[in-house]
Amino acid sequence: MKSLAAALLLALGKQDITEDNIKKVLDAGGAKGNDEEIKKLVDAMKGKKADDLVKEGIKKLGGMSLGGPAAAPEEKHDKKGGKKEEKKKEEEKKQEEEEDEGLGGLF
Repeated sequence: MKSLAAALLLALGKQDITEDNIKKVLDAGGAKGNDEEIKKLVDAMKGKKADDLVKEGIKKLGGMSLGGPAAAPEEKHDKKGGKKEEKKKEEEKKQEEEEDEGLGGLF
């Protein structure tokens, strides 16, 4: 992954993506890369533009969630636009009051 990031940085700087350049970028950032991984990456990127590879990768990700914030739960509204939960609470309070009245002041 570090090697890929280094290769993309080189592409942004309009530099050639070579094993030596990737190692230089990693060294400058205080990281070490795996020589075999770097070689495979350079071979895989030969003759390809980094921009095109990124676009292909984004297409492959599709609708995959990348760790963004979770969507807020949807509030339910009745046909008149009021919130259903609030109306339920009001109805429950009225019902409780009616039940209390029916006890004839025992409490």
